[in-house]
Amino acid sequence: MKILLISPPEGFPKKLQWVPLGLGYLGGVLKRRGYDVKLCDMCTYSWQDVKSEITKEDPDIVGISCLTLFRNQSIKVAQVAKECNPNIKILMGGPHATFFPEHIFQLAPVDVVVLGEGEITIIELVDALENNRDLSNIKGIAFQLNGRIVKTQPRQLVKDLDSIPFPLYDDFDLRKYKPPITDIPKQYRDLTTTLIITSRGCPFQCQFCSTSRFWGRFWRARSATNVVDELEWLYSKYDVRLLYFFDDIFTLNKRRAIEICKELLKRKLDIVWLTETRVDCVDREMLEWMKKAGCYQIIYGVESGSPKILKTINKGFTVDHIKRAFKLTHDAGISTIALLMVGNPGEDKTTIKETMKLMNEIKPHRTFDSIDYPGVYIGEAALTWIFPNTPLYKLAESKGIISDNYWLTDKTVPHYTGDHTLKELMFLKLRLDFGTRSKMEFVRSMVRHINARTLFSMMSDESKSTE
Repeated sequence: MKILLISPPEGFPKKLQWVPLGLGYLGGVLKRRGYDVKLCDMCTYSWQDVKSEITKEDPDIVGISCLTLFRNQSIKVAQVAKECNPNIKILMGGPHATFFPEHIFQLAPVDVVVLGEGEITIIELVDALENNRDLSNIKGIAFQLNGRIVKTQPRQLVKDLDSIPFPLYDDFDLRKYKPPITDIPKQYRDLTTTLIITSRGCPFQCQFCSTSRFWGRFWRARSATNVVDELEWLYSKYDVRLLYFFDDIFTLNKRRAIEICKELLKRKLDIVWLTETRVDCVDREMLEWMKKAGCYQIIYGVESGSPKILKTINKGFTVDHIKRAFKLTHDAGISTIALLMVGNPGEDKTTIKETMKLMNEIKPHRTFDSIDYPGVYIGEAALTWIFPNTPLYKLAESKGIISDNYWLTDKTVPHYTGDHTLKELMFLKLRLDFGTRSKMEFVRSMVRHINARTLFSMMSDESKSTE
């Protein structure tokens, strides 16, 4: 039985940025069980390319990842696959498919939706399809039977993440991937790069975030030895020298983070890396070890400099936590980026001013040669999106901004407009950008935003085209 796992086209820009690790993990478990599996990152594909690839591979099963932002493309891939061969079994998984399996069956010729974490489920599912067995005994799936949708019992989360094999990289040329991080130091930009995920789940419940709703609130982590084993494998087999630790909270367990750093140093792996974490999950000792082990940058999800907004969105930390974390990180010689949001409930000119004041005080961006930018660079301040299965989504529902039926359309993810119109939100974002950036970076930010808006407007049209 031949299996083709697909990450769908993303429209614009047409360039490879990050390896689709979700598919990599599924491919890894399938290969370990002896299945004939191929992974295809179709990020840059035209729809004709998609059709040609599926026709050429002639798989028995097609698995498609489905994120909310790219759900229309995932649906289109399923349609194209069935057009290529009506007998192909179509599987779909990922956050959006998990939250709205009924919609998936309504919009796309999908045979089975994998709900939540998929490594164990995919093995049982493929085995059942290969042997034409009853699907109702497989936990963590949804399928159609006699015109109705059947949801089976939930699948328990994998407790021992070390038991999952490393992602399958056989079908990815890492040299072609260029991460969308604009401030990578010049000396690192030509290094072979990829992602690594060392933990799953999040114990926090930020109002806007669906992470804990998909992965669970119980934080599960791989052992330090297992993590560095993967790093050494990537280092020796694929010549990886630049890594992005893509955990939601890499440093939640400070002792484990230090153990990873010590093991990296022990094995003398000449790599540089960056990561994301929370401002209340770092301390001086850990940051010093991270610097020694090659960490050059930490991305903090700050969201706002307003105490009122931080409380409203349930971040669980204060402005003092933010100030302390950035000072400690800079003292350790590590560059920082503060991710910000504009338009959370309660946002107004006053809260934007508070955020501007904080950014200009902590100066989140420090360049790598110790020469500061002529202005504060804060990363990309994004307008707040409404993602499914979040507290913000429920609030937006109560205000009549969105309903579940919205996802039956081909519209992109909407912004939260409970307090302001989209035009007013744009002015608040411009105010923040202008007050925290150099003139040059402000212009660049404007161009990036215009390009992003163009992308979103193009996406639904592209999902309908056949190019």
